Amino acid sequence: MTEKEVSHAQTQIQSQAQALDRPRVSQRPTGTQAAPHRPHHPPYFDPNYEDRPDHRHGVPVNPRYTDARIYGAYASKKPPRYVPHPFEHTCFKPRKEDYKPPTTCDEHDDRLCVRKDHRTLTADEQNRFLNAFTQINAMNALGPLVDIHSNAVFLPWHRIYLLRMEELLMTVDPTVCIPYWKSSEEQAFASWLLGFTPTVNLLSGPHTVTRNIGMFALLPNAAAVEAAMSNGSYNMFAQASEGIHNSGHVWVGGSMGGILTAPCDPVFWMHHAEIDRIWSVWQTAHPGLNPSLIGAAGVMDPWTETEVDTRNIEVLGFTYV
Repeated sequence: MTEKEVSHAQTQIQSQAQALDRPRVSQRPTGTQAAPHRPHHPPYFDPNYEDRPDHRHGVPVNPRYTDARIYGAYASKKPPRYVPHPFEHTCFKPRKEDYKPPTTCDEHDDRLCVRKDHRTLTADEQNRFLNAFTQINAMNALGPLVDIHSNAVFLPWHRIYLLRMEELLMTVDPTVCIPYWKSSEEQAFASWLLGFTPTVNLLSGPHTVTRNIGMFALLPNAAAVEAAMSNGSYNMFAQASEGIHNSGHVWVGGSMGGILTAPCDPVFWMHHAEIDRIWSVWQTAHPGLNPSLIGAAGVMDPWTETEVDTRNIEVLGFTYV
C-alpha cells in the first residue's frame, strides 16, 4: 500500500468516528412527537424468597383430623366432642336366680389350636376365619397351597395339609383354627359360607369358586360314619371314610368336584377337618393301628413329615371339641 492510500484510509476512519459522536437527527415527520416508552409487564411469577407471600387461605377446620403425626398442620387443634357409650350410664341389677358361678377352664392345653364344629362358632369367629382366608388369598399365598393338592393322598397327607393351611391362616389371625363340617349330622351346607365364593390365582390361572349343592349326590349319614368307625383294621376304616369323603365333595359339586380346584372353597378345609376328626376318634379307639407306609410312600411330600409324625394330633398342635 502506498503512502497516499494509507493516508486516505486514516481519513475515512476519522470521519466514521466523528459521525458516531454526533447526535442523531430524527427522521420523524415535522410536527410529530415521540411516543412514551411502554413499560414491561412484570413476570408471571416473581418469587420473593426472603419474604414469602401470604396466599390468604388458612388451615381447614375439620374436627376429624386430630392426628398431627398424620395430618401435620391440618390436624384439628380441638379434638371431637366425646360422646359417652350409653351403657356407661345404665344400671343393671341382676336377680339372684340369674347368677351362675364362673365356669372353669377346660382341660385343653392353651397352646393347642382347638378345632370346633362350625355350628358352634360365634359370628366373630366366623368373620375371623373368612377374613384370614380372604387375606391369605389377597397375598397370593392360598393359590400355591391349592396347587399342592395335586399331590394328594389320603388320611395322613391331608392331616399335614390341614396343618399347613391352619399355620397360614394364623399368620393373619393367631386365633383362627379350621372349623369342621359335620355333614353327616347337619345334612346341610354352612349358611354363612353360601355367599363366599373367592377367586383364587392358581398355576393354571384365576379360579372362582362355584357350587352345585345337592345336585349329584347325597351327604353321608350318621349310619355311614358309625359303620366306618366299627372297622377293626386301618385299611378297612380308610376305605369306608374315603367313601364319606367322596360323597361330601360330589354333594357340594362345582369347585369341590375337582382335585385341582377343591381347596379354593373354604368348605373343603372344613370337610377335611371333619374327616380328620373322625380318624382321630377312630385312632383313640384303636391304638397302634396305623397305615403301613414305608420308604418314600411314608413321606408327606412336599413336606418332611413322615406317617409316624401324623399319629398324634396334640403333638402336632391341635385338637377337636
